[in-house]
Amino acid sequence: MNTKSLGLTLLNLRQSHNLTQKQLCDALNLGRSTYSYYETGRRTPDIETLLMIAEYYQITLDELITTGTKDSPLSATAKTDSTESDIQLSRHLKAKHIPIQQVLQLSKADFDFLQSYKQLSEENKSELSYLLNYKLRRQKK
Repeated sequence: MNTKSLGLTLLNLRQSHNLTQKQLCDALNLGRSTYSYYETGRRTPDIETLLMIAEYYQITLDELITTGTKDSPLSATAKTDSTESDIQLSRHLKAKHIPIQQVLQLSKADFDFLQSYKQLSEENKSELSYLLNYKLRRQKK
């Protein structure tokens, strides 16, 4: 079992169910910081925790630990638009060398802002980007 791919699977499952780490951890009676380590691949959950997570999402343990591999039972059936965009985001972050930990530190307000940004037209995104860069340059002075 690859710890990094398991972490990505846990992240994708949680996000596809529209859960925060706190909500999931409260439901599973886990510490949020410990679970965060699972999602970032810094720790591997023990078998009891894996079973509890699989039961929570109503999937088999095999599906949980093999998601993300080419032979995964979920790879063909669980790819919703949300999961696809999560995977694309993960690939983008890796390509830009942005640690996933930085993304996990975003607040709800940050995510809400990003969601609103995604709804803008390309022209408005361009204008907002220009304004943001302008404000950043002025702030550095």
